[in-house]
Amino acid sequence: RHEYPPLLRDAGIGGQVVVLIHVTELGTVKAARIAQSSGYPQLDDAALRVAEEYEFAPAQIRDVKVATWVEFPINFRVR
Repeated sequence: RHEYPPLLRDAGIGGQVVVLIHVTELGTVKAARIAQSSGYPQLDDAALRVAEEYEFAPAQIRDVKVATWVEFPINFRVR
């Protein structure tokens, strides 16, 4: 579920936030932080909330599941 801030959406403001996500060996998100801001704190905060809801396939090294950090872009577009 994307949480586009209504005030920015209604004003026609969008952008991209690059989030650095710590993915556990189970594929769940343990932590998220902003790697590159959109320039709008409300979009950045919404991107962090969205990132925490994601699930990933865990990274593997030689068939062993491991935790890792990944950069993930989250885009907010006005339609």
